[in-house]
Amino acid sequence: MPLLDHLSATPDDDSGQDQPPPQDLSPIIPGRSGRPGYSLEALRERIERELIEETANRPDILNDLATEAEQRDLVREVADYVLGQDAIRLDHRVKADLIDRAYRNLFSFGPLDGCLLDPDVIEITATAPHTVHAQRRGDKPEPVQPAFDDAYHFESILDRILAAGGADLAHAGPFAEVGAVLKGRRARISLAGPPVSPGYSLTLRLHPAHALALDDLTAAPALIPPLAADVLRAILAAGRGLLIVGDAGTGKTTLAGALAVALPAQSRAAIVERAAEMPLPPGAAHHAGGDFGAALRAAAGESPGWLVADEMRGDDSAAVWDILSRDDAPRLIAVFRGTHRPDRLLSALSMLIRKERPALDQRELVAALARHFPFVVALKAPGSAPQLSEIAALRAAASGESLALEPVLSWQDGAWTLGPGAAGLPLDPPSPP
Repeated sequence: MPLLDHLSATPDDDSGQDQPPPQDLSPIIPGRSGRPGYSLEALRERIERELIEETANRPDILNDLATEAEQRDLVREVADYVLGQDAIRLDHRVKADLIDRAYRNLFSFGPLDGCLLDPDVIEITATAPHTVHAQRRGDKPEPVQPAFDDAYHFESILDRILAAGGADLAHAGPFAEVGAVLKGRRARISLAGPPVSPGYSLTLRLHPAHALALDDLTAAPALIPPLAADVLRAILAAGRGLLIVGDAGTGKTTLAGALAVALPAQSRAAIVERAAEMPLPPGAAHHAGGDFGAALRAAAGESPGWLVADEMRGDDSAAVWDILSRDDAPRLIAVFRGTHRPDRLLSALSMLIRKERPALDQRELVAALARHFPFVVALKAPGSAPQLSEIAALRAAASGESLALEPVLSWQDGAWTLGPGAAGLPLDPPSPP
């Protein structure tokens, strides 16, 4: 199996190999017969350096390693050589951990492997070689230990991560945003680096290996309550578009993916992403990477029944308005980073559109937004766990020059309550108490 395929592959639970690495290596092994003691971390670095030197001018050696087992066998051979040079004997469990750590640094994602293999980890950040954090669903970010050895180690793993998304560190520029599959999980890779910052800063937003359904999002820690799942299904069944709003990290992409899965079976859906991170429902046309505005136009040009866009930004102004102003535009599910307050939402959306259409009539803009986004789903992250803020109907005010939100589902008096905006949706009546 080629290395990049292995890095993307879903781990085989029966292999016993691709499991989370040990948390740390025992620090010192006493020397024998008067020899000095050894740091296991230093031994690991020697093993990695020896393998790199042995294969530096022999790409055929690495190309012949078709499986993880063969890669681990090579690391084991090099480890035996290094340990034999100084007559070092290790307990078999310590040796296995040493070889495993070296393997992960040489052929996988080093200290990030354990986080990538943990299904509860939803985000990894690394702002420096020794500053790495992982956030599990419902918890605050926690330090990852051990982290990277140094800047060289950090950058070598960054290059491997970018390679999984078809990019490389040398040509990434000061900012990079790509999607990839890492250890079987879809991920958004966001990287900032020189010259805008002195070093590299990485954020990995992780998604489940398989597409989630709306009901999956109701499990603790729930992104949405069960009643919200019913409301959202009713909105889709009615053929109404919606806008998902919220700050970064509030679950907008996760919800958009679940809505794509919930689209009626006969729907022809097109999905446009900045980074190919969304687990896709079968049969959906997919556009990702490159020019997002061009991808939007291309997807709309295929005349799909539904168009899912993740996410609209100011530099896509012309393409967004081209779609909103079309009489035959598909029904839209769009992600937008921002607030759900009607005054500020209109201002933010107006700024997005008017970047390319500064003279656009306000009534025309408001009418287009209300027509294509008749419902708004607002997400928030009050603590560490994202959750629903409200679902509302988006209406043009009587003047035609502003937007108003009418509650569909909101939290009132300690319970989720349907509001007047839910009128007309195909909802089953609530069960009697």
